[in-house]
Amino acid sequence: MPAPSDTARFVRQQLRDAVFRLADWAANSEGSSRSSALIRIGLAALFWARLANEMILYKDQSAVGLLLSLNFFIATTALMIGFHSRTAALWAGIVGFVVYYFGQDLGRPPWVHHHTYLLSVAITLLALTPCGKSYSLDRYLAVVRAERNGEPPPAESGNLLGLRLIVVQMSVLYFFSAFDKTSAAFLSGARLEHIFLYYYSGSDYPSLPGFRGLAIVTAIAVVVLEYALAFGMPFARSRRYLVLPGLAFHAIIYCTLPVYTFSATMVVLYLAYFDPGTVHRLIDRLNGQSEAGPRRSDAGGV
Repeated sequence: MPAPSDTARFVRQQLRDAVFRLADWAANSEGSSRSSALIRIGLAALFWARLANEMILYKDQSAVGLLLSLNFFIATTALMIGFHSRTAALWAGIVGFVVYYFGQDLGRPPWVHHHTYLLSVAITLLALTPCGKSYSLDRYLAVVRAERNGEPPPAESGNLLGLRLIVVQMSVLYFFSAFDKTSAAFLSGARLEHIFLYYYSGSDYPSLPGFRGLAIVTAIAVVVLEYALAFGMPFARSRRYLVLPGLAFHAIIYCTLPVYTFSATMVVLYLAYFDPGTVHRLIDRLNGQSEAGPRRSDAGGV
C-alpha cells in the first residue's frame, strides 16, 4: 500500500491528467461542420421568429432604434445564408445581448427574458464552430474557388469547441432549472396548480378527481427529468434513454405554455449532443450517398 504522501501525489497526478484530457477533448477535437451549420440556420430562424416583428424599422424610428434594427437584420441575414458565418454569429450574438441587457431602457421589457438570453449565448458560441463550412454561401464560394484552382472541395470539418460549450450551457441550464424547482413550493405541486389556474381554469379550482395528486407527481417527474438531462445527455450511454423524454418534455411545454422560442431553441440545440460525424453520415445516407463521413468525434459527450 503506498505511503500517504505517495497516495496524495498519485491523486494529484490523476486529477492533472483528467484536466488535460478534458481540455484536449474540449479544445482540440475536429469533426463535421454539418451539425453546426444546421444549428446556425435553426437559430437564425428562431431569432427572426422571436424579434423580427419588433425590429421592423417603423417600430422605433429613433437613431438608436434604427441602428439596432439595421444591425439585427444584417447580422441575422448573414447568419442565415452563411456569409462570413462566424463573424455573423458573433455580430448577431452581440445584437442579442444588447437587446437582452438594454431592452428595459429601450422600452421593450419583453426582450429582457431568458428566451432571448439563451438565443444570444447559443448564437455567440456558433462563432467557435465551423458553422460556415456547410450549407452556406461561404461553402459555395469556397467550392467555386477550389474548382477554379483545380483543387478538391474543402473538407466540411473544423474545431468543435463551440459545440462542446453549447452542451455545457445546456447542462447548466437544466441543472439550475431543476435546482430552482427543488423546493416545497414546486414539489408540492402548488406552483403547477397556480400555472394551471392562471392559464386554463381561472379562479375556479379544477374539479378533476386526483388533480392535486397529479400535480405532485408531475412536479416530481419534471425535477427528476431535468436533473437527468443535466447529467445524462452529455454521455452517449445515457443519452439514448433521455433524448425522447427530453424532446417530449419541450414539446409539451411548447404546446401548453407561452414559452415563445425557448422550447424550439432547446430542440435545435439538441443537435450539439450528437456526434457530428454520425450526423454527417446520416445526411449522406438520406441523400443516397455512400461515402464514409468524417471520423467519429462524439462532440456531444463522452
